[in-house]
Amino acid sequence: MIVLPDAGGGADMQNIDTRFAPINPAKRLAYAFVGLLAGDVMLLFLLLKHALHATLLAGESARLVGDAVQLFILYAAFSILGWVLIGLPTALIFPADFVTRLSWPFALVVGAGLGPPALLVIFALLGRSHVYFRNFAETGMLFAYSIVVSAIAFMVYLALLRKDMKDHPIPSHRLPHQA
Repeated sequence: MIVLPDAGGGADMQNIDTRFAPINPAKRLAYAFVGLLAGDVMLLFLLLKHALHATLLAGESARLVGDAVQLFILYAAFSILGWVLIGLPTALIFPADFVTRLSWPFALVVGAGLGPPALLVIFALLGRSHVYFRNFAETGMLFAYSIVVSAIAFMVYLALLRKDMKDHPIPSHRLPHQA
């Protein structure tokens, strides 16, 4: 905080260092949820692309498209749970100005890193605090999907925060002219 004299001779407390208006928690949660939806839509596109590729080019059964949609519905339901357990606290704990200062490559790594812990928490909840893997191949694609969804969700969240901060800057404070 910088103390500036006001016109009446007293002191007026003004924060000159802040360039952007703070984004309230409700808006941050809305942006995080939009990011989750974007990540889930990207997952749907990936699943449908693989199913259509197998159906049209590899001659597999058309049932794969329906299976892809069913897998997406199941995964989307659990991604909401993962968002509540990991994404929601992340959006509330870290202030918007901290998140928006992350570089794009580092933000991508952070976003990708949020998915696997969310998946492990879901496995722990479903397994009553015990996570059993006979082999990693059984869950490898689920971890890959969680990385895709969380990375895209975090990048969309970051883009929305940056856009909001850019669109709503705090007017700069000028030092009063003294005669």
